[in-house]
Amino acid sequence: MRGHRRRKDLSRKPDAIEQAKTTAFRLLRYRLRSERELITRLQAKGWDASVAQEVVERLKRVGLVDDRQMAEAFVQNALSDTQPHSRFEVRYKLKSLGISDEIVDEVMSVWTDEVECQMAQRYINRRLKSIAKPSKQDISRAFRAAMQKGFDLSAIRSAIRSFGDLPDEE
Repeated sequence: MRGHRRRKDLSRKPDAIEQAKTTAFRLLRYRLRSERELITRLQAKGWDASVAQEVVERLKRVGLVDDRQMAEAFVQNALSDTQPHSRFEVRYKLKSLGISDEIVDEVMSVWTDEVECQMAQRYINRRLKSIAKPSKQDISRAFRAAMQKGFDLSAIRSAIRSFGDLPDEE
């Protein structure tokens, strides 16, 4: 087929691990990655599962792949990001990257109820900033959007109070 490249079976070459390691370094250059994410990405690039596993084990031994460090960086990034994130959203993303429940619980301990309220406030402000005098319908829309984003109900209510009454559709 024109424009279609067939992947070579690189797993059978004697230097497959070294080549896969180079690919892993390239992936890690952009951002930290979890163990499962890196294995999945290496396999998607055509490496055999055993080669990908071996490369990740080697990188773990030298400290370049560390799920706890990656999760901590992810949470800190979410806290400092200009886009507000809910606790649920961050937890979900960490789990989807293959981070264990134990590590997720530990790194999410910095995400207090106060932080969740601040994030909800930022989210609601962002949704309503272009409206000079938000109506009940505007506030209700922002309330539902915040619920869909995964913010705690108490955090949303606290954020909405600064704009007036809670919407009727609680």
